[in-house]
Amino acid sequence: MLKKSKQKNNYLDGIFYPKSIAVIGASNEKTKIGGFIFSQILNLKDIKKYPINVKSSQVQGLRAYERVSKIGKSVDLVIIVIPSLFVIDAVKDCIDAKVKNIVIVSAGFKEVGEEGKKREEELKDLIEENDINLVGPNCLGILNGENSMNCSFAKEVPNFGSIALISQSGAVIDAIIDWSFKNNIGFSKIVSLGNMAGIDALSILNYLKDDPKTQSIVFYMETLERGEEFGAVLHEISKKKPVIIIKPGSSENAKKAIGSHTGSLAQDNVLIETLIKENNGILVKNLNELFNVLIGLKANFPINDKVCILTNAGGPGVIATDGFENSSFELYGFNEREKKELKFLPKEASLNNPIDILGDAMSERYIETLKILNKNKKIGNIFILLTPQMMTDCEEIAEKITEISKKSNKTIYSCFLGDKEIKSALKIFNEKNFANFQTPSEAIKAMNYIYNYKNFKYDDEYFDFDVNEKEIIKVKKKLLGKKGLLKYSLSKEVLESLGISVPKKIVFKTAEEIIMHKIYDNKNYVLKVDSKSLIHKKDIGGVVLGINKNNFRKEAIWLFGNVMNKSDDFTITLEEEVKGSETIVGLKSDEDLGNFIMFGMGGTFVSIFKDVNFALCPLTEKTAINLVQKSKVYEILKGFRGSKPIQFEKLLKILIRLSYLQKIYPEIKEVDFNPLICNSKGAFAVDVKLIL
Repeated sequence: MLKKSKQKNNYLDGIFYPKSIAVIGASNEKTKIGGFIFSQILNLKDIKKYPINVKSSQVQGLRAYERVSKIGKSVDLVIIVIPSLFVIDAVKDCIDAKVKNIVIVSAGFKEVGEEGKKREEELKDLIEENDINLVGPNCLGILNGENSMNCSFAKEVPNFGSIALISQSGAVIDAIIDWSFKNNIGFSKIVSLGNMAGIDALSILNYLKDDPKTQSIVFYMETLERGEEFGAVLHEISKKKPVIIIKPGSSENAKKAIGSHTGSLAQDNVLIETLIKENNGILVKNLNELFNVLIGLKANFPINDKVCILTNAGGPGVIATDGFENSSFELYGFNEREKKELKFLPKEASLNNPIDILGDAMSERYIETLKILNKNKKIGNIFILLTPQMMTDCEEIAEKITEISKKSNKTIYSCFLGDKEIKSALKIFNEKNFANFQTPSEAIKAMNYIYNYKNFKYDDEYFDFDVNEKEIIKVKKKLLGKKGLLKYSLSKEVLESLGISVPKKIVFKTAEEIIMHKIYDNKNYVLKVDSKSLIHKKDIGGVVLGINKNNFRKEAIWLFGNVMNKSDDFTITLEEEVKGSETIVGLKSDEDLGNFIMFGMGGTFVSIFKDVNFALCPLTEKTAINLVQKSKVYEILKGFRGSKPIQFEKLLKILIRLSYLQKIYPEIKEVDFNPLICNSKGAFAVDVKLIL
């Protein structure tokens, strides 16, 4: 992969703004991909076009060349649409001709198996050695709405607009383009990434970050490469423009489908979602949500969370009220003075929120009410609902709404419910680029995504704590050559080097040691099996609670005799019993995506309830608090039915310090505290696993 970070921000201009284009595989038959693409290029002005065809001397009225190198002139961009067996030779010829920008539409590479994978590796070596910008292979191509350039087999060039579209599926691009005409959505640039043998999503994002023609970015993502870099770039882009991402692949069948589609291995979707959300990407669940967010971007960004519903029908108003209840928005409460401003409405109208101006409302009633709401500086959002009733002049209402919206700094959007009776109104909305949605729930969900994006709090102030460098160097030496699950004693040293205390444990290696040991009368203890090869102690009955002076020897000797044959490095540990709420904390390192910390409900039922959430490492104080509060166990930790709240300060300290562990000890790939028992006195890691 080329290290594009060293190149100038405009290094892809040769792809999007070429002065000359050659198509290898250009044909006179427009039903063939090469013929269709060349026919699209012929429509472009001020660009030199060169068809490359080994069999024809002329293609679509222009002289054809056998190879690019035969043209005898510099070519900015080459599109390759020939069988994969001949692609490598074509690329070599482009290199001889000093071509720097290539789009390979041809399939037949890593997505088809080992032979194709070898072919793609050879292709990657060629472009890296010769510093070539390559899009593809196995892609739809690229489009530029600004100059109406279609170097793809997409049927139509979309309208020019401010949205850039990146996709790992050509079919998704086709669908979005087709949908865009109906909804007057325009695009600046469109890129089908294909197998990403050269330019990947990160390269395109870096380019679009500073593209003045692009105000928002859509990314259909199936797999993610260079994940940590992607997160950093997304973090910076999202400060300037929204990035809307749709990421399928949560099910096992979907992961298999992605593998066969892109030739890529399945990835952990939970970690990718965490990476996206924590860098303020707008992560949508499906194409319907994506389409609605793009419609929502036609409106102004929300200036606050106060919303007013204006409706001519009670039922849709109730539906919208329910929707806002589960959103980041809050229905604005009108005081008596503000209600008096609406005294011109019929006495049967509801002046609460929603404001119901009744079914016989015509344009005048809608517009007068909207004007008053627009003057109210406390309201940041106005949601207009309309059902087409006998006297409803939908077209006139639509005209007036768009006029007021253009002059307002508020977020004004609508939902005109119906089909036949509202067609003329919808046409006006599209012509005036106004945000209208099909249903209240779609509108609220889309605007909630946009509100959360705009109000994301960027917090780069990381926790600062002192560590004993000499102690860390000492521990690192002890880790050399170690693999798998660490013994408790070494795990304890690792954690204490970061200032994380773990309980004191007494270790028994023989039955004689058990017989000789004495414990206190007034304390309860826990007996546990400890073995490097044993991950889940409870599965073999290796944890015994409620140990006291009376039953200690009996239970310990029984445990020793019944479990010792299960592992060569078997020992028994004794520690004081801690009571409280069981939580789980874990660390996971992903080679592509980076390091993540997990928190949630712990104990035996963690795999059943699956109340766990992830966050990027390292944590800030804010992200640590958010991680805890996202979990359902948080309600218990606050204090429940008379129980005292836990000592959150101690819990947060452990989370934050632990989040630095893999940065300091990168050889440790997984960490598991289950349970981390929390109570009013502190947080206690009673079961610790560190895996190299």
